[in-house]
Amino acid sequence: MRFVFFTLLLTNTLLFTTASYADEGSHKIFGLSEYVYIEELGVRYKAKIDTGAESASINAINSQVEKGKDGADDIVHFDLVLPDDTLKSVSLPLSKHIRIKRRASDYDEDEKDYSRRPVLELTLCVGGESHKVEVNLADRRQFSKPMLVGSEPLSAFNALVDPSKKYLQDKTLCAKQDKSEEQKE
Repeated sequence: MRFVFFTLLLTNTLLFTTASYADEGSHKIFGLSEYVYIEELGVRYKAKIDTGAESASINAINSQVEKGKDGADDIVHFDLVLPDDTLKSVSLPLSKHIRIKRRASDYDEDEKDYSRRPVLELTLCVGGESHKVEVNLADRRQFSKPMLVGSEPLSAFNALVDPSKKYLQDKTLCAKQDKSEEQKE
């Protein structure tokens, strides 16, 4: 009886361990920073990978929403801050608005503790793999990276994060962008 019990226990342990390793192999491993190419915008950004954030965010200023006429989609007009700090005027369909909780140091007591941001559906490419995800527009000029990728896009990529590494994914596997961005890197 002990032999049967021990054999079953050992078999279950081996099956569970094998299944865990098989599942691990299907994940992409991202570092704390990765290059992200945004297909609709034709721009590649250095992005902060942040499992504590939910969504993705890109560096954009002066956003204004224009109501769609006759049932058409609302359009967001904004200035995209490019990697070389120049601006590019862009207009894209609005997906929705989200509320982002602000840091306590970013507002006074009499102000709202959240900001309302427009959200776009954009196709992100990392390491040759592309996924359409929701991306909000935020002024990220004061941050070290012009883009942030949170847990929802990471789930779309089926990615795990190795916090001891940076730029693990091959940026050349996504579409090329203009030469000025290449020279800056």
